[in-house]
Amino acid sequence: MATIAKDRPMMSGGSLVLIAAASVAVFTTLASWLFLVLMTRQSRRRHLPDHTPPVSIYKPLKGLDEGLEENLRSFFQLDYPTYQLLFCVADPEDPAIEVVRRLLAEYPDHDAELIIGCSVFGLNPKVESLAMMDRVRRHDVILISDSNVRVRPEYLRETACYLAEPGVGLVTNLFTGVGERSFGAALENLQLNGFVAGNVAWGNGMGMTCVVGKSMLIPAHVLAAIGGFAGVRNLLAEDQAIGMRVRRAGYTIRLSHHVIENVNRSRSLRWFLNRHSRWFKIRRQMAGPLFVIEPLGNLSTVALAWAFSDVSGIAWGGLLALISLGIVRDAAQSKLLRGHTPSLKTLALSPIKDLFLMPIWFDALINPRVIWRGNRLIVGRYTRLRLARVPRHVHVRVRNIRRLRARG
Repeated sequence: MATIAKDRPMMSGGSLVLIAAASVAVFTTLASWLFLVLMTRQSRRRHLPDHTPPVSIYKPLKGLDEGLEENLRSFFQLDYPTYQLLFCVADPEDPAIEVVRRLLAEYPDHDAELIIGCSVFGLNPKVESLAMMDRVRRHDVILISDSNVRVRPEYLRETACYLAEPGVGLVTNLFTGVGERSFGAALENLQLNGFVAGNVAWGNGMGMTCVVGKSMLIPAHVLAAIGGFAGVRNLLAEDQAIGMRVRRAGYTIRLSHHVIENVNRSRSLRWFLNRHSRWFKIRRQMAGPLFVIEPLGNLSTVALAWAFSDVSGIAWGGLLALISLGIVRDAAQSKLLRGHTPSLKTLALSPIKDLFLMPIWFDALINPRVIWRGNRLIVGRYTRLRLARVPRHVHVRVRNIRRLRARG
């Protein structure tokens, strides 16, 4: 017996590390899945009254998002007693203006208004738009909503009810990616419905601040107490920063059980990578140590590292098990959030999506630059922004002045 024990190969330290990493990946996947199930239960609001304070809805717009007209029309069709719709477009030539004007003509009885042009307010163009709309707000509760969001009629009612709880200063929503037709859109929706949705639910369930600006309901007095929009005008992650300031001010944050839709139909691979490059750099600055260990939640990467570390059957079996778990998670959470599972062709992209994201994660560790709405920016601590280079229009202005001086 002793001889047999001596001949048995000892497991190396590297193998133990990989098995531990795989265990963490499985645990975090199952835990986030469980929290998502708990956070989407309809029973979560049964103890809350039908609380419907008048709301001013802020919709900052830029360009023609996919399905923009239907996205905005869904806000004209809300089942809610009193609400004001405000749309803001910075560029007078923006094609979104015509879309809004058509809807204003279609729904003339709604309290809705289009604002064109923004005063210079900071480096975050979304916050500039929000500050412009805040000047014509009529109600004491504000809903900030992105243009790529589509909602059901009961959305506002099932979100505002959480404000009835004492001490609640902000309510946000889970969201699901829908409508994929292209390769990039399929990757985006898998990531939103899988990793992102699960971790947003887990973070909120554990009492951490995890706020996404697609849907933020906040009383005006709470926003004023944390410094208003001026305090976040130069931050890339104004949504998370608002959430952190709300919590520091002594208020609580609630995650509504109502799931909203994020429409992604024909996105390109480049768009997908650029978007998540920004999100990785946001999490690097805001999450700190949690961002460093984030690859442990990337099932495909852990699976490949485990498989190629050993030629044993258990290693390759682990590869199949972890990849299968990722596909099952994305399928089950998509079904939970949007009512149907993606096609098998789409689900087969789940491990490919994970592998595409790893180089983007490494880039976020060493590269603070982002391209956002045509601007090259550097992301600093707490996502504070500064221009990476002098804007083109400044170069043009200086060149014209030099020409005039040369002629004179």
